Amino acid sequence: MSGLFIVGGGAIGFSLAAHLNASGKLAEVLRIHTSAEGVTQKITVKSSDGCVLEQSIISKPLSSMRSIKGLLLITAKANANEYLADVLSKNASAIDIVLMQNGIGIERPFLNKGFRSVSRCVVYITAEKIQEGTYTARIVKPSPIGLLEGIDEKTTNIADAINTKALRFYNASDIQYQVWKKGIINAVFNSICPLLDTDNGIFDRDEAIMALAENVVKECIPVANQAGIEINQEEIIEGIHAISKISTGQLISTLQDIKAHRETEMNYFNMEICRLAEELKMKTDLSLTRVLGVLTIKKAASAINDLSVEK
Repeated sequence: MSGLFIVGGGAIGFSLAAHLNASGKLAEVLRIHTSAEGVTQKITVKSSDGCVLEQSIISKPLSSMRSIKGLLLITAKANANEYLADVLSKNASAIDIVLMQNGIGIERPFLNKGFRSVSRCVVYITAEKIQEGTYTARIVKPSPIGLLEGIDEKTTNIADAINTKALRFYNASDIQYQVWKKGIINAVFNSICPLLDTDNGIFDRDEAIMALAENVVKECIPVANQAGIEINQEEIIEGIHAISKISTGQLISTLQDIKAHRETEMNYFNMEICRLAEELKMKTDLSLTRVLGVLTIKKAASAINDLSVEK
């Protein structure tokens, strides 16, 4: 079977599938943690400009796909990457992987499995589930896609293959720079917003909170530099302002996970930056970044425990 697939049926996955289908680029959603049969779901996506898109999306369990060929966009949480790399590796020579996930180092499981190509996409789309089958999706700016170092280029222009009028993508030769830039931004939004239980707009509204964000950025940049990535501090701060302004009222993915009693991806944000600093034997001060990450993980664990007690 050759085609276009989206692995992960969350807010980003279904929103992207709806826009792709509307543009004639038919995509199927492959769900991970389900044994249910394939279904056609009516998906509604509301854009920031007030437009409402309705599409019928084919949704199947990943376990039902014995043979897969084509382009796979992985939007599932990065916590599933070890499992996904193992399950999909049987079709490694026929699959082009695009990781549309947040975090630093999330590609490692796939790079060890010999896939035909592995790319990363730094997604500048904020999406949120409103109710079953209904989502909001707002583009902050076009999202870069780039092949990772050491992977043979055996695919066509991926950006063109998934570009739509509403959700735009472009090819980037500096994808690791883009990954680190977004990774540090994630370390800010995905810790501070959940701990304050507030929306993404807080940095645009509150100077004191923005000052806290700037301190996280200052701590993280030396780690990026030591890893060989030259990061512009002002560009990251401008990015925080831009995302905050355009997504006021939107909840960051980690806060959505906490409210839904789900596991978060914090190990790929604050904690991965701290882990890498230790691996590089750096003595830089990451105390704020670490504390914010640990507190967010504890808050998420508490939410999951509360759900267990309720049951």
